[in-house]
Amino acid sequence: MPTFYFHVRDGDRLIEDPEGVDLPDLDAARAEAATAARQIRADALKTDRAVAGRRFEITDQAGRVLATVAIKDVLDSH
Repeated sequence: MPTFYFHVRDGDRLIEDPEGVDLPDLDAARAEAATAARQIRADALKTDRAVAGRRFEITDQAGRVLATVAIKDVLDSH
């Protein structure tokens, strides 16, 4: 199973995920990022923090960016 890393980009700042998560494929990684983004967005609304510039950068073990998930664009689909 491949390992995906979920780095958080906040403007010019990058908060790296040193551990990563083993998931079956990129679709599962996107779903994982969307779930985390919804939680971050909910927490930000409670504390009145902005999330406009924040996004997840999903990378592989070589550090290649495979996908991005903007936190401000994630809506709860449940």
